[in-house]
Amino acid sequence: MNLSDCTKADLLWIIKAMCKYDLSDLSLQRALNDLEWEKEQDRLARADQALQTASAASQRYIELLKPYEGMPLIEVPMDVLQQADAALAESRAANKQWAKLMGVKMK
Repeated sequence: MNLSDCTKADLLWIIKAMCKYDLSDLSLQRALNDLEWEKEQDRLARADQALQTASAASQRYIELLKPYEGMPLIEVPMDVLQQADAALAESRAANKQWAKLMGVKMK
């Protein structure tokens, strides 16, 4: 990571971090490494949150349709199907967000 790769917020963060050190080139590199680590931790936290959202939505989908297991689809109430569809859509969106954050290519 270089200073030219940084946003304004990143640069402010670096300046604050450098004040902790002695403002040398080594301090700059240390601050850049610290910033990179902070961003990585933030990305991983967002990915973890997306994964938890996907899991909860999938569980909701399962619980909604569990009472109707083995029944013909026509016998499942429309509102239950709509809720299950919404839960499945939420799970898929969260999985897509997780994949994007983690750099995983999905079909």
